[in-house]
Amino acid sequence: MQSLIYKVFTRKYSLSLQADALELLSTVIAQNELSTVDATKWLELLADTWTKREAGPLVEAGPLKDLVAAVSAGTSSVSSRGADSASDVFTVISAFDVPPLWYDPSTKAFTHPFSKAEILSSAEAKASLFRQRYDLIKQRVLRNENFTPVMFSDHNRFRTLSTIDSLQGREGERFLLLGMLAQLEEGKLFLEDRAGSIELDVTNVGKRAHGLFTESSFVLVDGCVEDGVFRVDEIGLPPPETRDVTRNAFPNVNLFGGSPSLRTEVQLREIEVATDNGMVILSDVWLDQPSTMRALRVLFDGFSHSAPPIAFIFIGDFSSRPFVAGSGDTTQYRDNMTALGQLISEFPDISRSSHFVFVPGANDPWGSGALPKPRIAEYFTKRLESRLSHVTFTTNPCRIKYCAHEIVVFREDLLKRIRRNCVLEPEEGTDVAKHLVRTIIDQGHLCPLPQRTRPVYWAYDHAMRVYPVPDVLVLADRFDAYSVNYEKCHCVNPGEFSSGEFSFFMYYPVSRTSQYSKIPKS
Repeated sequence: MQSLIYKVFTRKYSLSLQADALELLSTVIAQNELSTVDATKWLELLADTWTKREAGPLVEAGPLKDLVAAVSAGTSSVSSRGADSASDVFTVISAFDVPPLWYDPSTKAFTHPFSKAEILSSAEAKASLFRQRYDLIKQRVLRNENFTPVMFSDHNRFRTLSTIDSLQGREGERFLLLGMLAQLEEGKLFLEDRAGSIELDVTNVGKRAHGLFTESSFVLVDGCVEDGVFRVDEIGLPPPETRDVTRNAFPNVNLFGGSPSLRTEVQLREIEVATDNGMVILSDVWLDQPSTMRALRVLFDGFSHSAPPIAFIFIGDFSSRPFVAGSGDTTQYRDNMTALGQLISEFPDISRSSHFVFVPGANDPWGSGALPKPRIAEYFTKRLESRLSHVTFTTNPCRIKYCAHEIVVFREDLLKRIRRNCVLEPEEGTDVAKHLVRTIIDQGHLCPLPQRTRPVYWAYDHAMRVYPVPDVLVLADRFDAYSVNYEKCHCVNPGEFSSGEFSFFMYYPVSRTSQYSKIPKS
């Protein structure tokens, strides 16, 4: 059996076994008289769980013994309680709980940059914020097939990135640069990288890739230097990278957050198939409007006649007007939440079985205006929470892990903000929603805007990443509802529920598709 153990742990998962760890696995397999097929499945479960726990490439007997006991207990408890009842199936991850991992280009690995991430962070965090975004995008670009020549290939087919400081004294030559767009002087556009900055001339851009180009966004520009100005012939966003490529590059790094599951992806997929009841996604649910409450009653009544959905994802704003602290809004807001809890409790199957996630909007309490926005205070929600079995009030943005699915939810009027700050207008006649989705994923960031336009807490900029690319990206926006597939990511905007046509989306994890729906107005 030792050859089988080496095949699974070393060849497939790139793990090194110490001699006592190898002996432990051989003994367990022999004592339980496992067949080759069963032993392979069991070893893959162990190796997969070890990798997810980021325990390192060296497998020692002590930690391995604990893992064997934990996996055995976990698999037996799942079989006895039912597949969808385990706590690791549906997990909501607050933005403030996302692992604070930053990429270090010198070691080509992710590290912890600060001893502790804080909202009131040090100046070091501010200085490092955009450098970190640059480093993260650059390592991704250099791994792209257009920038990574293989042995014995034609190296002339591949592009080479140059830095701004290498342009001195080389006027007339063509260069490809990666950097951040900035307006360092009034009315002038510059490109910045770690080495310096240079003024751009974009008046004669001949070829422009799809996407929205804003100040503080990262771009690739192709052109030449004339009189100290870089004349841009082509401009585009950095090439994206699928989640599979990212995971292969960093196999033992948990960038998404949440505790690793004790089960393999195959087992989690089986749970998805067994409970594919869909997720309901709604945005701008104004609980102070009677018409909204009537529409929600129709919604819950419709789902009460079939298997309850996996989850209801409620996204703010939860009031039609901004919350004003110290006014009558405090009592009214709490009563609106209580009324929603009473309404849901009228449908016992839904209130007991479905998960409820609440993501705040700009008009919801509290928050300073910077991102991430904290959860709605418990003072307003504790009555609602007492009526539901599975409810989470979380941050904006937040992350949801369902089985093998990774979901990012963000509430922001993003399209309006980005269009207002565009330094290059998108081509006419194109789908602006597709431009937006491509911009967010190619930038690897939910809000690629200047700090003065949309501030982000410096030490929590990592919580705004879209890297690796998630399976589902929910961009709740006051814009027409849409669904777009890009780089194996399904992106949806449910539109406005209360001020629109009571529209929402149903997302089905197994087929990775969504369905636009709306409640008829009575």
